[in-house]
Amino acid sequence: MKRRWLPLLTALALLATLSALGQDPASSADHPPGNVNELTLAGLRPGAARLRTAEARWGRQWSHPDSDESDVYVWCDTATGLQVSLEAGADGTIRVVTVEKLASARRHCTARLPPATARTGRGIKLGDTEAQLLRTYGKPFFSGPSSLDGHNVKLVVFNFSWAGSDKPQILESTFNAAGKLVKMTLSSEYY
Repeated sequence: MKRRWLPLLTALALLATLSALGQDPASSADHPPGNVNELTLAGLRPGAARLRTAEARWGRQWSHPDSDESDVYVWCDTATGLQVSLEAGADGTIRVVTVEKLASARRHCTARLPPATARTGRGIKLGDTEAQLLRTYGKPFFSGPSSLDGHNVKLVVFNFSWAGSDKPQILESTFNAAGKLVKMTLSSEYY
């Protein structure tokens, strides 16, 4: 009879200890119950993927936004209306991946970006709704008004620090006035 209660008593003791330390394993601002993290965007895992992987997929038709941002690489495709931006360290490790709909046609967009480029590993893609995003990832760390290219938008941010420092830490999702997802950023570092 005593042995049947031992696992329950051990679990209760662990919960009491964690509560005393101020750590509630069931719910916290960083890890609400049911939340899941994301590992990839555009098929790349920030913190692990290398710039050469992106070049193998989309070619060397990237550009730097300007001379002051030599660590940012941008591919764009006027046919699909997509743009991918990567921020990479000196060693070529990608730290940040951003996919977005092009606001307007650019003159030097020669990359070929398939529609699957605008998708997370869990299947969220540009054009989806906020409800789809929340069903997939759970409760956001932040949700509120923001601005993008002079337009009012809604920004939804997930903090995945609870998943471990070896995993991507932040997913930012931007929704236009029509409620459609127009930009996503997955970052290996909390900034």
